[in-house]
Amino acid sequence: MMNGVVFAVLWVVISALGELGAKAWINSAPNGAGPYFGTMSNLGVISAQAFDFLVYVAVPIFVFVVLMLVFAMIRFRAPKSEVNQIKDAKDQTRANKAFIGIWIVASILLNIVVWLHPNAIGLEQVFAAQKPANNPNALVVDVTARQWEWIFSYPQYGIDESFNAAGQDTLYLPVNRPVKFILRSYDPFHTYDYQVDVIHSFWIPAFGVKLDVVPGETRVLYLTPTQLTSTEQDPMARVQCAEACGPGHPYMEANVHVVTASQFASWVKLQHKYAEEGYAAI
Repeated sequence: MMNGVVFAVLWVVISALGELGAKAWINSAPNGAGPYFGTMSNLGVISAQAFDFLVYVAVPIFVFVVLMLVFAMIRFRAPKSEVNQIKDAKDQTRANKAFIGIWIVASILLNIVVWLHPNAIGLEQVFAAQKPANNPNALVVDVTARQWEWIFSYPQYGIDESFNAAGQDTLYLPVNRPVKFILRSYDPFHTYDYQVDVIHSFWIPAFGVKLDVVPGETRVLYLTPTQLTSTEQDPMARVQCAEACGPGHPYMEANVHVVTASQFASWVKLQHKYAEEGYAAI
C-alpha cells in the first residue's frame, strides 16, 4: 500500500513539473509558435492547438511509464544474497489481472478521447475553413507546379506570372485576407500531354499546411495568412515542394511575402509595370 502511495505522489509531482516544462517549451518562440512553427495561418493555428493538446496529454503518460520502470528497479531490487531465495519462492506474482484490466480500459478510453479531440474536432474546423462561404472576398491564386518551379498567377488582377526584382517566381499575399489556391501540376512552357509531369507537394511550413499537386487534377486550398512575414525574415515562410519529384526537387522553392493591403496593391501595380515592359523570368 505504501509503495502505491509513494509512486502516486511521485507521479503527480513529476507530471506537474513536466506540464510546466511543456508549457514553457510551447511558449518558447517569440511568435508563440513553440515547437510547432506553422502558426502563421488559420489552418496552422488549428494544427498547433492539436499538437499542444497532445503534448500536454503525453506528459503524464510518459512520466507514468518511465517512473514505473525506474521505481520498480529501485524499490524491488533484490540483493544478490536473496536471489536464490526468490527463485525458489513458491509465492511469486507474475501478472496482476486488475492492473492489466485497468491499463487496457484506460488505453481504450484515452484513444477515444484523442480521436474525438483533437482529431474529429480539428478536422471539422479544417473542413469548415475549406468552405467557400467561409472565405468571402478570397484572393484567387493559380499555382502551377512544374519540374522544378512554382508559377503563380493572379487572374483577378490580370497577373499571368508574378516575379520579384531578380526575375524569380514569387508569392505575395495580403495579411488577414482569405486566399483560394488553385493547384495544378503541368509544364505550361512546353506542348505535350498535361499529365506527363509528376506529383509535387505545395508546402508552406510557416502556414502549417501541405497539399499534393497531382497531374490531371485541379485541387483547391483555402487559407488565411494571419501574420506579416517574408522568406527573408523567416525561412519557414517559403513555398517548398515536399514530394520527391526529380533531381531538381531540393531547389523547387519560391519566396513568400505576407504584406499589408496597401503594400499588396503597390505590388500589383509593379507587376503590371513588369508586364508592360515585357519583363520575363530569368
